[in-house]
Amino acid sequence: MKKLISVLLALFTLLSVCIISAGARETYIDNYYYGTGDPYYLNYPTKDEIIAKARELDIDLSYTDGYAQDYSLDPADYRIGRLDDGTYTQALNVLNFYRYVAGLPCDVEIDEDYNKLAQTGMLVNAANGTLSHYPDQPEGMSDEMYQLGKRGTSTCNIAWNMGSLPLSFQNGWMDDSNASNIDRAGHRRWILNPMMKYTGFGEVGDFTAMYSLDRSREGRFAGDYIAWPAPNTPLDLFVGSLITVSLGAAYDDPVANNITVEIRSETQGKSWTVNSGSKDAAFYVDTGSYGIDRCIICKVADFTADDTLHIRITGITKNGVEAPIEYTANLFSLSTIETDRKTIMTKPSWGADFNVSASSLLSKAPKVRWRSADPATCGIWFYKDRPVYYGLDEGRTTITVYSGGAYTDVDVIIRNSKFLLGDADGDEDISILDVTVAQRSLAKIAVPLFCDYVFDINEDDEVDTLDVTLLQRWLSGLPANTKIGTSMQSPFTL
Repeated sequence: MKKLISVLLALFTLLSVCIISAGARETYIDNYYYGTGDPYYLNYPTKDEIIAKARELDIDLSYTDGYAQDYSLDPADYRIGRLDDGTYTQALNVLNFYRYVAGLPCDVEIDEDYNKLAQTGMLVNAANGTLSHYPDQPEGMSDEMYQLGKRGTSTCNIAWNMGSLPLSFQNGWMDDSNASNIDRAGHRRWILNPMMKYTGFGEVGDFTAMYSLDRSREGRFAGDYIAWPAPNTPLDLFVGSLITVSLGAAYDDPVANNITVEIRSETQGKSWTVNSGSKDAAFYVDTGSYGIDRCIICKVADFTADDTLHIRITGITKNGVEAPIEYTANLFSLSTIETDRKTIMTKPSWGADFNVSASSLLSKAPKVRWRSADPATCGIWFYKDRPVYYGLDEGRTTITVYSGGAYTDVDVIIRNSKFLLGDADGDEDISILDVTVAQRSLAKIAVPLFCDYVFDINEDDEVDTLDVTLLQRWLSGLPANTKIGTSMQSPFTL
C-alpha cells in the first residue's frame, strides 16, 4: 500500500510541478520517468533466446481465465471476487515476455494492493456496463468500494471484450493501433515502462485491467530509447504493426515538424519516408505521461510475414546536436500454419473447405482466421465452419489464412460451371481421376484443386471415405447415388 500511496502522491506532485520553472521541471521529470541510482540499459535477446524464453514461461494465449472467488454484480451484494493463481501467472508471464523481447527487465511481480485496485475497478465498469477510466458510481455501490474502483480504473490499462487478460495484451494494449489510441500508444508505453517493478490484474466479465503506474524499480534507466518492434520481435506480438520509439533522458524534447522516420522492408521490397506532412501514413509525436513521456509513433503498412525492417529516425537531438536513431528489427513467427492446398475452386457464393493445421509456442489451442485480400470485391462469411466467398461472380482472388504470427495465402478461383456431383477435380467430367484427387486430399496430401463441395455424395454434410467408395461403385456400374454426374445447386443461402 505504501507503494500505491507514493505513486499517487508522485502523480499529484507531477501535475503541480508542471506549472513551475522549466529547470525544476526538467530535473523532476528525469528523476520521475527514469529513476535514480545505478544506471541500467537494455539487454536485447536473440531470436533463439526469445524462443527459449517462450518455452520457459509456458505462455498460453488461449488460456481461459478463472476465479478463486466469484464476483457479484448484484447491487444488494456487490463482491469484487478474485482471479485464480493460474490467471495471474498467465497475465504476468505475458507482460514479462513483452518486456523481455523489448530488452527491459522482465522480473515484474504481482502486488496484492494493485490486484485489488484493478479488480474493483473492473467491478465498477462491469456494473455500469461501460469501459471508462472515470466511471460513475453504480447504483447501490458503497462510497468506499466506488472510490477504490475509481482509483483502479484511473491507474490501469483497461479493455473490454478481448476474451481474456493474455489477449488483452496481444490484441489490445500492445497493439494500440486503433483510432482511439494510435496518437499516443499509451497502453503499450505503460507496459514497456522501464521503472515498473510491480503490477496487478483485474477481470470482471468482459472487462480486464492491468495496473500501470508503478515506478518502484531501483536504479536509473540510461538507455537511449525503447523501441517496438525491438531488434528481434515475434510477429505474434506485433499485432497492428504500429512502430513506437520512446526517447531516453539524454534526448531533447522532440519537435514533430523536425522529425522524419525512414522505414525499409526487405520482404516487401518497399521503403517509406514519414513525417508530420505525410498523408498516406500515420505519424505522431506524443509527450504525454505514459511510461516514458516522449514517444515517436508511426504506421506505414501491415507486416505479416518474416521480415527485416530498417528504421532510421532523424531530426532528434541531444543537447541541440543531431542524434539520429537507427536500428534493424527482425520479425519472425512463433507460430506455424499449413494448408493442404494453395489453390481452390468454387462457385459464386459457394464454399470450399480444406485441411488447415496450426501450432504456436504461445498458444495451446491456436485459432485459425481468414480474411480476403480484396474485401471490396470478395468477402468471406462462414457456413458450418467453412469459408464461403461472395461478391465475385467469376475470376480469381486471394484469401489469407492466419494464426498468431503465421500467415499463408490461398488462391481462390471463382467461376460458374456445371459443378457436377462427384467431380472432385472440377474438370466437368466424372472419372477415376476424381477418386484419386479425393483420396489424396483426404489423406492430407497436397492436390492442386479439390472441389470438396461437390463430393458429399451421400449428402451427410461430411466428405469422407464413404463418398469415395460410392463414387467407385458408380464408376463400376454398381448402385450408388443417382445424382452423381448431375449439376448441383448451391447449399448456401446469403
